[in-house]
Amino acid sequence: MKKVLSLVAVMGLVFFSGCQSTPTNLARETARMIGGLRGDQVTVSNVKRGATSVSWTATTPSGVYDCEADDMVRRVNAVKRETK
Repeated sequence: MKKVLSLVAVMGLVFFSGCQSTPTNLARETARMIGGLRGDQVTVSNVKRGATSVSWTATTPSGVYDCEADDMVRRVNAVKRETK
């Protein structure tokens, strides 16, 4: 029984770690949201994680974006900063 519980715990950790808001995942989702970009064309900085959300700055060839999403990085919102 202990082996089964240990296996379930490890599987849970692997599952939840795959959904994290890592810089790679944030870059990929930002590129997908903006469109016409690959994830490797996006540089992520200023990542701030909350209990149910994450926000970050994305620098791309088409400009700088202020981004936010829920903690599972679904429903990404990216707003382009105005240039002055």
